[in-house]
Amino acid sequence: MKGPKIADSIQSDDELFRSEKPHIAIVTMKFDVRALNPDSTMDLYVMGDEALNKYGMTTKAQFCVKGYSEADCIKKLKQTLEKMNNG
Repeated sequence: MKGPKIADSIQSDDELFRSEKPHIAIVTMKFDVRALNPDSTMDLYVMGDEALNKYGMTTKAQFCVKGYSEADCIKKLKQTLEKMNNG
């Protein structure tokens, strides 16, 4: 099975309409949770799913951002990522 086609430089008759269609961004993340050593270096061991499960988490997460157009979807995605970065 092949992945999705990349639309960076594709020109078609409905190109103008494609950007006006509703869009969805699917974000997939992987978490590495480690202990910090007294010298601020990271421990070699990463918490696995079993250890994270007691906190109701796993090592992976996925979320979606939807927009009524291409521009709206990208705008909402950027806002979501900025909120995550700034806490």
